[in-house]
Amino acid sequence: MIALVVGSGMQALRIENAEEKVVQTRFGDVEVTVGFLAGKEIVVLHRHGKDHRYAPHMIPSRAQMLALKHLGVTKILATGTVGGMSAENAPGHYCVPDQIIDYTWGRESTYWGCEGFENQHVDFTNPFSESLRQALLEAAKDLKIYVEPKGCYACSQGPRLETAAEVRRMVMDGADMVGMTAMPEAALARELGMDYALLTASVNWGAGLAGANALDFSEIQETMQKVAVGLTGILSQTVKLL
Repeated sequence: MIALVVGSGMQALRIENAEEKVVQTRFGDVEVTVGFLAGKEIVVLHRHGKDHRYAPHMIPSRAQMLALKHLGVTKILATGTVGGMSAENAPGHYCVPDQIIDYTWGRESTYWGCEGFENQHVDFTNPFSESLRQALLEAAKDLKIYVEPKGCYACSQGPRLETAAEVRRMVMDGADMVGMTAMPEAALARELGMDYALLTASVNWGAGLAGANALDFSEIQETMQKVAVGLTGILSQTVKLL
């Protein structure tokens, strides 16, 4: 089964024959929607909660990923809005990143040490499933939406946005965009043996870039509404192709 893990700006995602479910896990209950998209049964998980109650650093990722595993999910297509830090990731642009740098701290980031789970050092050389990455890119091509085929996602702690100095550091580290949610989500999916890929949409420039002294949140919301249409279309077409 395929799961869509969606974030900010995706509350309007609609699927057919939708049924709300609560999945019980040892790490807590998880609310999901089960239904059909492009003729296939899928699971939709709003990582922040439909009411956006979970701040980035409070997302119960261990419970969420385990709930998807319990439902028989094998493939995860995730979305994330980001701050662009390269020309290829200017506001309004899409990307399927191929790398991550994790700047988070204090998050429950592994199942290691939990009773009933294998203690394992998972290979994370390539943090995203290449087959799912290519499916997302093929879907975007079908829809004639340009998507940058690779990039490095910097995952910051949140919930505050970054300082200009932090963004400069991330750029020097090789990051192309910054978000707050792909970790530990991607690593936990890997530990559970589920394929995972991420589709990002840039909704603003990273702090201090493009000559901005402060972020315009009304402009960010406007851009978010625009890119949500493309994200929804690409997800639907990818599900159709898989």
